[in-house]
Amino acid sequence: MEQELKQYMEEQFMFEFDSEITEDSDLFKAGVIDSFGYITLIGHIEQEYDVKLGEEALLGNVMVSLSGIVGFVESARSRTSENG
Repeated sequence: MEQELKQYMEEQFMFEFDSEITEDSDLFKAGVIDSFGYITLIGHIEQEYDVKLGEEALLGNVMVSLSGIVGFVESARSRTSENG
């Protein structure tokens, strides 16, 4: 999942993860993503990984870095499989 998301983000937002923009970088502060891009990314995650992201993810600082996104999606998927 991490590799797919990384590739999707690099293609969608036309940048590359490197020593300046890492998996832990705040993508908003780095100027990589804006609010429209964020909505696009959320839609991709919900569709690709069958996860519904609630206000906790959307309004918190959880989803600002690749590592934060991956961690949150993995957690959401495990909660869904436990409840399903």
